[in-house]
Amino acid sequence: MEVLLDTNFIISCVLKRIDFVEELEGMGFHVRVPRGVLQEMKDLKTDNKASRAERQAIDVAFALLDENKVKKARIGGSYVDEGLIQKGKEGIYIATLDRGIKKVVPNKVVIDSAKKCLKIVRG
Repeated sequence: MEVLLDTNFIISCVLKRIDFVEELEGMGFHVRVPRGVLQEMKDLKTDNKASRAERQAIDVAFALLDENKVKKARIGGSYVDEGLIQKGKEGIYIATLDRGIKKVVPNKVVIDSAKKCLKIVRG
């Protein structure tokens, strides 16, 4: 099974101290990060609107992705969200917190805030 990561998911996991790569691999997923998501994180890091904690979380996220040798993926679409939705409709799992994406994608991975862990949602 393959899972694609969304920007907000990665940052939220780091802020909540969840080792998302290890958890996802433990669930049997091959973790992929879209190139557009990496670019969004780079842009966010230089954006003045991002908080100091978010910028630090982005640094940690890049380190985690490099350390775990997470593969980059091309998803197509003019926007990252469009590409994620398209891949999600093809049956690939999408790790996101975005309501718009969660509504239309059948298979997703979300953060269970109460348990500070990840959970799979189907259908």
